[in-house]
Amino acid sequence: LVGQCGDIVFYVMNDDATTKTSEMEFMLMLPDDCIVVDFSDSSSSSDGKMMLHIEGLLAARTKFHDETAIVDEEEKTTGKPKYPEALPRDPISKSMFRTSAMMARMIVSASKKGAEKIDDYGEKKKDAIPEDKMKNVQVGRTSIKMAKATRSVSEKTHSVAVTITDKISDVVGGTVGRAAAIKEGDTTSKKKARRLLLASSIAYAEVANGAAEGYEIMVKSAKGQTTSFVAKKYGEEAAELARHTAGAAANFGRTALTARRVVNVKTMAKSAGKQMVKEQIKASLKGK
Repeated sequence: LVGQCGDIVFYVMNDDATTKTSEMEFMLMLPDDCIVVDFSDSSSSSDGKMMLHIEGLLAARTKFHDETAIVDEEEKTTGKPKYPEALPRDPISKSMFRTSAMMARMIVSASKKGAEKIDDYGEKKKDAIPEDKMKNVQVGRTSIKMAKATRSVSEKTHSVAVTITDKISDVVGGTVGRAAAIKEGDTTSKKKARRLLLASSIAYAEVANGAAEGYEIMVKSAKGQTTSFVAKKYGEEAAELARHTAGAAANFGRTALTARRVVNVKTMAKSAGKQMVKEQIKASLKGK
């Protein structure tokens, strides 16, 4: 399929993933880009047929998935997406948030499917262990102590990373919030840039939350299956060693994820709100 948006021409191949994010919006996940196609401004009386035609093309020619069925209770009741209070209400910002929310849902959904496969594979591997291959391996207490110590270090490392990142996030979030607040005298282009900065940060946080949730889902299954497999084949002492080792690996993974989440969205939104109030007070005082 060949598409055109203004002067930009793009290709959608059979291997590309596409999804329907709302009744009037599709997302094309290309190898090097992600394009959101929004038809909500169209006023044609044949919109329904056009949307059905586009959906049919994507379903036949790409790896298509309909995400419109995955909505929360508020969205089902109101028929509208649930937007964060701090999110600018212009069409681009709302589209960015809908896309990021959909991506977060897809990450969590893929993680659940991945966890199911891990569980299925783990159960098959355990069932395939012959009776004569099961043994009770004696693991030295020194090895277990070292594994416990490593896990303890990983937990402390994660705790320290959370504390430091939170402090950095508060500072960066406040700075971003002040930069994102629209100020008196801003040109039209600068106002758009500030709204884009705020919306981008909120959208990034949404995807990061999905990645964190997906990681926990996958880790829980992997850790459980690894420990139970080792317990069945090599005994409880070996399983204890595996449990501490897997726990340490999971904590170091959490630390890496935490380090990437630099901007505190709540702090940023609060800072932007305060700055906007200041600007409104300034404008009202000048008007007197």
